[in-house]
Amino acid sequence: MLTRTAIYEGTVRDGREEEFFGRVRDELEPLWRRFPGVTAVRVQRLVSKDPDARPIAMILEMDFPDQQALDACLASSIRPESHAVTEAVMTLFEGRFYHLVSEVTVLTPAA
Repeated sequence: MLTRTAIYEGTVRDGREEEFFGRVRDELEPLWRRFPGVTAVRVQRLVSKDPDARPIAMILEMDFPDQQALDACLASSIRPESHAVTEAVMTLFEGRFYHLVSEVTVLTPAA
């Protein structure tokens, strides 16, 4: 399994947190869930962090069974639409976002 992670490094503009995350929920999440080949979408809103951690407001993770499915997602007609909405929502954000792709191994807890 591959996970494509988007890191939203920075901060939401003062007093705009609920608006930002409301727009993520209402405008972006429906698009992310429509991407072809995606098997899971996780949106993480940070609630605490170590004192010396970088400022991360949100993490988006999308799982794909393999590289072919990820490539289909990136070539999808939904991607430009998602990017345009992301750019509009980012006016409420001070910082940047970037992507990482990782190979995932899921471990079950020890008994």
